[in-house]
Amino acid sequence: MSTRQRVVSAILGEHRALSAVIEALRHVALAVEQGGLQPDYVMLWSLVYYIDQYPETHHHPMEEQALFPAVRARSAGLEEVLDELGRQHGASRAHLDELRALLGNMEAGIPGARQAFAATAASYAGFHQRHMLLEESRVLPTAIEVLREEDWEALLPRVQGRADPLDAQAVNSDPWFREVFRRLVAIVPQPWGLGAPR
Repeated sequence: MSTRQRVVSAILGEHRALSAVIEALRHVALAVEQGGLQPDYVMLWSLVYYIDQYPETHHHPMEEQALFPAVRARSAGLEEVLDELGRQHGASRAHLDELRALLGNMEAGIPGARQAFAATAASYAGFHQRHMLLEESRVLPTAIEVLREEDWEALLPRVQGRADPLDAQAVNSDPWFREVFRRLVAIVPQPWGLGAPR
């Protein structure tokens, strides 16, 4: 596998992992709102923790500090798209802060919090789906077209140097954390988990 293929594969893998976690959050929040599932706050806080500690802390900075500048340097045609993606990264943090506040309200038993949390989780899932589609349909194809071997070599440590807390081989891997997600996967419906198909 070429360096370019390894970098692109790593980025797409991170997108798939993030999509699965956010979709799981959306599903669980909806099931709790509808009364089909009792809230498991360890699981819910763990989902929010994952989004905060991996994609927000590692994936987005890699794009902002390495991928996007490399594409900007080699192509003048994506300025508006890259600017918009940067704005969306900032908005993602605000969405996550809102999810945290609503989850705290839900845990405290504040009326209407379950409904608000489910609606915000659904909005967040749609937001991220559109965001990743824009990256995958515009930025990655352009990167494949214009970046040079030295650009891909510079990007490789940025995608290999991060440790996904769900990865059993990761330095910061935590058996407790993986156990939470094992339970999550068992209740979330296919194709995101192993539960009954939707």
